[in-house]
Amino acid sequence: MKKLTLLAAAFFFSVAMVTAQDTKQNVKETAQQTKETTKAAGRKIGREADKAGDKMSTAAKNTKEDIKDGTNKTLNKADRKMKKAERKMDNSK
Repeated sequence: MKKLTLLAAAFFFSVAMVTAQDTKQNVKETAQQTKETTKAAGRKIGREADKAGDKMSTAAKNTKEDIKDGTNKTLNKADRKMKKAERKMDNSK
């Protein structure tokens, strides 16, 4: 009976060791997968930030050019009006 109890205890201990080893392996795999997922998320965030930065740069450049064009148009219009006023003054003399 003692041998049977000892054999049963050894069997349960072996099963517990195997289960613990499987659990340990599963934890390692889960940790590795989490690490890879985190890295992928970080890379995606970086790509999205780059895209947003590019869009902002393009918008700023376009705004700068729009302002420059508007200013040039306004200056040209003012210049034409001044020339017209000079002509009127010259004609009235």
